[in-house]
Amino acid sequence: MDNPRTTITNPEWFATPEDPMPSRLDLHDRLLAEYRASQPNVARERRAIVLAGPPGAGKSTVLKQALGDGVDTYLRVDPDEFKAKLLRQAVADGSYESTIKPDEIKQLEAGGEKFFPMEMASLVHDESSLLAKRLRNEAIANGENLIIDGVLADPDKAAALGQMLARAGYDVEVIDVEIPYDASAQSIANRWEHDYVAALEGADDLGGRWVPDEYARDVFDGPDGKSRPEHSAENLAHTCPEVSRFRRYRGAAADQPRNLETDLHRSRPGAPLTPTPDPRAAKPVTRTRHTSVQPRHTTSRGD
Repeated sequence: MDNPRTTITNPEWFATPEDPMPSRLDLHDRLLAEYRASQPNVARERRAIVLAGPPGAGKSTVLKQALGDGVDTYLRVDPDEFKAKLLRQAVADGSYESTIKPDEIKQLEAGGEKFFPMEMASLVHDESSLLAKRLRNEAIANGENLIIDGVLADPDKAAALGQMLARAGYDVEVIDVEIPYDASAQSIANRWEHDYVAALEGADDLGGRWVPDEYARDVFDGPDGKSRPEHSAENLAHTCPEVSRFRRYRGAAADQPRNLETDLHRSRPGAPLTPTPDPRAAKPVTRTRHTSVQPRHTTSRGD
């Protein structure tokens, strides 16, 4: 918010950092409506999944692995989605060039360097967070299924989120995806390079978003050698009685799979977290055998 190019500091758009002007509020209404329309299958079952993990951890891939086709019944709340929408709108209406893009970037571009809008994502970060927060609060009021996607680096904010969902009667699951710092940095670089090249080739006009190294390093500076999201996710799972399941996936490198490391559940709200039974294990089966004499049931045996 210190940068004068940050959108929430623009007096034509915001009266205060959390109070958009009427024209900007109209834009927010439209962007939220468009986003909701893109997810038409959201159910109202008061179920929430809180995602946690460092940048580039692979949360989207793990989420699809964990939920399968059921992912479509959840409304995904991710500030990064609104970063792209805000920047795309700014390009369309000309405010990207006139208002958002810093003079230093314009000078570098005049010297031959090429930049794309998503590299200015930090300038719409606070506004995208406002949009995500509004979407989340409206969805909770409606009882809609939610995926709350973020780093979850702050344990106090994580706990407050858990309390909010609990008060609204939600069943909460926590999914944490962890990788080492070097793997996170490599994933960030790979993603940025892929999107940057795509933009150069004309396949995508927004380009890639770069995560500052100092932010990425800070994410890994948690207690007991853990990352901040790992600590926050674990704390949320153990202290929020409404968390019905806690899963942690871990990968060793950017190009390696994220394997399920921890899977705990509660049998009821407030019960202790215990290991989740493996669904692949054989279940007891009761069979009926017919003979020439009175039928009888064999005893069932679980393996």
